[in-house]
Amino acid sequence: PADPKFTFADMAALQLHEHVDDVADVVETAQKEQKIETKLGVIERAWADLVLDYVPHKDTEMFVVKPSEDVVENLEAHQMELQTMIGQGKFVDYFRDKVMHWQSVLGNVEEVLKFWLNVSRSWASLESIFLASADIRSQLPDDTKRFEGIDSEFKEMMKEAIHVPNCVDSCSVEGRVEGLRSMMERLEMCQKSLNEYLDMKKKIFPRFYFVSNVALLDMLANGTNPPKIMPYLGDCYDSLANLTFVDDPETGGKSLKTTNEMIAKDRERVMLHDEFTLEGEVEGYLNRLTEMMQLTLMHEMDRGIDSAVNWEVETPRHLWLFQFPAQIVLTGTQIYWTEETEGALEEYEGGQEDAVKRYLAICVQRLAELVKLVLGKLEKGDRTKIISLITLDVHGRDVVQKLIDEKTDGPSNFLWQQQLRFYWVPKPDYDVDIKITDFRTKYFYEWIGNTGRLVITPLTDRCYITLTMGLRLFLGGAPAGPAGTGKTETTKDLARALALPCYVFNCSDQMNYQTMADIFRGLAQTGSWGCFDEF
Repeated sequence: PADPKFTFADMAALQLHEHVDDVADVVETAQKEQKIETKLGVIERAWADLVLDYVPHKDTEMFVVKPSEDVVENLEAHQMELQTMIGQGKFVDYFRDKVMHWQSVLGNVEEVLKFWLNVSRSWASLESIFLASADIRSQLPDDTKRFEGIDSEFKEMMKEAIHVPNCVDSCSVEGRVEGLRSMMERLEMCQKSLNEYLDMKKKIFPRFYFVSNVALLDMLANGTNPPKIMPYLGDCYDSLANLTFVDDPETGGKSLKTTNEMIAKDRERVMLHDEFTLEGEVEGYLNRLTEMMQLTLMHEMDRGIDSAVNWEVETPRHLWLFQFPAQIVLTGTQIYWTEETEGALEEYEGGQEDAVKRYLAICVQRLAELVKLVLGKLEKGDRTKIISLITLDVHGRDVVQKLIDEKTDGPSNFLWQQQLRFYWVPKPDYDVDIKITDFRTKYFYEWIGNTGRLVITPLTDRCYITLTMGLRLFLGGAPAGPAGTGKTETTKDLARALALPCYVFNCSDQMNYQTMADIFRGLAQTGSWGCFDEF
């Protein structure tokens, strides 16, 4: 405090002008200390008023912590200010203990809030699994018991926390950080056991790798009630979206487990080769369903190829196509186009110079019949099927015309070898050999439904050759080009031609090494293709 008896004469007697540097040093120290004192006052007042917010958890009376933006922003800003003060050397000496105290307090607040939020998130995600899923409770009894203990502790802690609204006071409750750390460790154990359990299921039915854990848990919980699994079929299969359940003669209603028909995402329907019962573990009967899907398509392909012999005799192709699913019609047509074109080339090689021209006339006639159909009245599904067939026919006609123009001398000519060719291998294999240049593979019999097919251009042909040669060399492919030019669609269309499941993943910075690992495990175990968009 100022001394009223201190006069100017007293100050002059001090001869301060002879100690300029010392005086300047004292003044600077006083000014810096005043700034530090002011900032500490602001920090103290701010944290005396800052409170934690709590929000209701779902539709329960339970509340979970949710720090306001004020708390988060002040915590970050004040920690930086305190760190700056510590770096001011001698100027902070007088307030060092106070600054260190607030550093400790805010460091504790940060640690507690971090654990608190992590525990809240983890508890919320596991609560419905361990407390509501009978399947998980029976499969993981030890972890269920562990989670019940955590649940009880967490709810008790939240009840007490609501009565201590001040942020610093609530975070400084004795044992809070230790309690939260313990809960977090036990929650991680529960999560680890759950992940191991889900991984076991994914190994049995690898398509589960393409389903979110939330959806997978729902599927496992409702495995004994197949109709509840139907909404998730589209995540596992390229086209399969639903099943038709047969009438139960005992109850007079629909059976909940026996099916006889597949329904695609585009609403196309295909009768199964045999009635199929979805019994046992969900991963088991989905594996059997996949086998039944492939068996059904094999037999349909066999029927389609056998009856296609009569295209020029009893049932013309434009009538034959109404008798079979779109996939069989398109692949069957490509098989016969390959066989007939090669036959014409062999005849040309053998001396019949007009053989390929005669076959071109047949191609043009068949195409004209399809155009007549499209101009008439058709069901939506039939129209899609015929338009897809016209797309393939136009390309087939253009290839045959090019063979004539280039005077191709036989089936071994590269102009023919670079085409995507289909060869039928009859009973008992029911296989389709697919060849393009040096690449050879089998038909995979994944049901692709009645999806449209891509218009094939010379660029598409070159892309097919590049991608298949990459596969032959056990490499991948990376189509490049401007947006909207068909990179993804070309990859998907090639997969459809091979009847191979192709999963498209939209990449973002949210994908981490664990996500990528799961995707690659799924692709490797199912033999599927993965198309990574915006990679």
